[in-house]
Amino acid sequence: MNRKKAIAVAIVLVLILIIGGLLAYFTDTDTAQNVFTIGDEIEISLSENWTPADGEGIHPGATVTKAPSIVNDSTTTPAYVFAEVVVPCYATTGTTVNAPMFTFTPNAGWTRIDTNTVDTTTKTITYVYAYGTDSAMTSLAANTTTSTAVFSSVTLEPTLTPEQIATANSSLSVDVNAYGIQTDALSVSAPADIFDLF
Repeated sequence: MNRKKAIAVAIVLVLILIIGGLLAYFTDTDTAQNVFTIGDEIEISLSENWTPADGEGIHPGATVTKAPSIVNDSTTTPAYVFAEVVVPCYATTGTTVNAPMFTFTPNAGWTRIDTNTVDTTTKTITYVYAYGTDSAMTSLAANTTTSTAVFSSVTLEPTLTPEQIATANSSLSVDVNAYGIQTDALSVSAPADIFDLF
């Protein structure tokens, strides 16, 4: 190779190194940082129109005001809510309990979502109601109360005898338990399936 060719090759190599070095200064990187915030927890409470004195000394057939509503106390998160109503039972004949002592009628906007059987050990029957229909829940916005109570009153079975009352649990309370869950990102949509998540 002659001297001129060697100098030309050397110059080309030097230019390649210089250009390669300059290109390194024109590179760039970027990072996309996505910030997430967690919504507030579901907080619910029961609000009830109930006067304890009204439940004292009642007789068969008496109707007593008892109107439980559910409140979504969350500050930003809407919820699907459920009411579980536990009613004492008595034995219509014999000693094995088989019938609820109190009856009630659910208000509009509430739907029973389960099939109930009497628990002969606890001497109770449990009903579960969804705020909505049997196929779709109604969202309860943050800081709001259900538009209607689950029910408005309870009635003591009108045909009760002292012998039947004796077969019941000594605690004759009608208990209401409230449940709430966020409305988004659930793996199921039917009310009964949502309640099963609990």
